[in-house]
Amino acid sequence: MIGIIGALDSEVNSLIADLSDITTKDISGIKFFSGHYNDKEIVIAKSGVGKVFAAMCAEAMILNFNVDKIIHIGIAGLLDETIDINGVAIASSVVQHDMDSTALGDPPGKILETDLTYFPCSKKLIEEFSKVADSIGIKYKIGIIASGDQFVADEKTKKRIVDTFSAIACEMEGAATGQVSFVNGIDFIVIRAFSDSAGDESKNDYWNEKYNASDRATSLIKAYLSA
Repeated sequence: MIGIIGALDSEVNSLIADLSDITTKDISGIKFFSGHYNDKEIVIAKSGVGKVFAAMCAEAMILNFNVDKIIHIGIAGLLDETIDINGVAIASSVVQHDMDSTALGDPPGKILETDLTYFPCSKKLIEEFSKVADSIGIKYKIGIIASGDQFVADEKTKKRIVDTFSAIACEMEGAATGQVSFVNGIDFIVIRAFSDSAGDESKNDYWNEKYNASDRATSLIKAYLSA
């Protein structure tokens, strides 16, 4: 069973539409759609925006659907100027850029009770998605994706995240899904297409590009599920 999570309708609706033998289940206000994509068993959910909703969704998915892996998909702000904004980020690991217990002597982003700052994605999933992206001609870069409960839209914040965490993309959910998956022993990966550059003009770029970016992310997921 493959679990797929996105925060927005635009990130999951086309995947849900392609499922066969669909059944639905509501858990804590989140609707889960399970069915088949080709010969693969899938469960898909729109979590809602932010780390709390993502964590709720991931935990419910793990406890109720016996998933073997979780793929978190969606859109993100671009932090690395060497990447084509029309490409995607494939996470090597995820970090919460707004987690801060530095006053206690911890490094930025460290998650208390785990002794971890970065949660590593499945090496197998990274390899598989890289091969699929190559096969369909989607440009990508593998690197750290940073999450926080903040829409990043200014150069100062962008620079802080890059300088502190060496992240290539920023968004609002993936690291929460990663933390929940990691502590439950479930393989996971985060795939993000770029909607904006996380700078001063990002709020305008986001509204213009969110659907194009969502389509790019879901096209990679569909190719993966068809492989």
